[in-house]
Amino acid sequence: MIKILIVDDHHLFAEGVKSMFKSEDNIEVTHYTANGNEVLHLLSEHEIDVILMDMSMPILDGIATMTLIKEKGYDVPVLMLTMHQSIKQVKGALRKGAQGYILKDASKAELKQAIELTSQRKNYFHPKISDQVFDYFRGKSSSKNEMNELSEREIEIIKYLADGRNSKAIAESLFISEHTVKTHRRNIMHKLHVKTSAELIKLAMDKEII
Repeated sequence: MIKILIVDDHHLFAEGVKSMFKSEDNIEVTHYTANGNEVLHLLSEHEIDVILMDMSMPILDGIATMTLIKEKGYDVPVLMLTMHQSIKQVKGALRKGAQGYILKDASKAELKQAIELTSQRKNYFHPKISDQVFDYFRGKSSSKNEMNELSEREIEIIKYLADGRNSKAIAESLFISEHTVKTHRRNIMHKLHVKTSAELIKLAMDKEII
């Protein structure tokens, strides 16, 4: 039986996950807390196989809680939960050692698979997580010299793209024309030898520009 600790400030969500799994699923939610600060006590008192951790919590967020767990020497695989697909959040979770990352709208089958893989120290990422995140995790990279060719404006545009903004939204934020943004995007891709925004964002993540 895989024993789960849920760390999430939404009580109804935690109750929903708990009631979702039956004995035949070989998964049991044994403990729940809405406060990341309580996790260390629970880990010291109980046997936990997987921590299902909400990314966004008011007292101590998921990444801060995971940092605390690591600092205290606990080695329990963490599956991060979120409502969003923020590349920056995913990157932060990966850097702190998250075993997996799943969206809260996942089906029971997806969550079950994620928990099983996480408990085996295997990685799981929700299907909606974009390809550039997988590439980042695998550690693919390219020449750093190419990054040095980027202007400050081009780097600024890359950061906006990573936040999910399109050319029109970027133009409004920077008070420039949409045509200018598109020109910058073409120049950036030419300099970095990438063909898609996904490849561009992945490369920027690899080189820690974003």
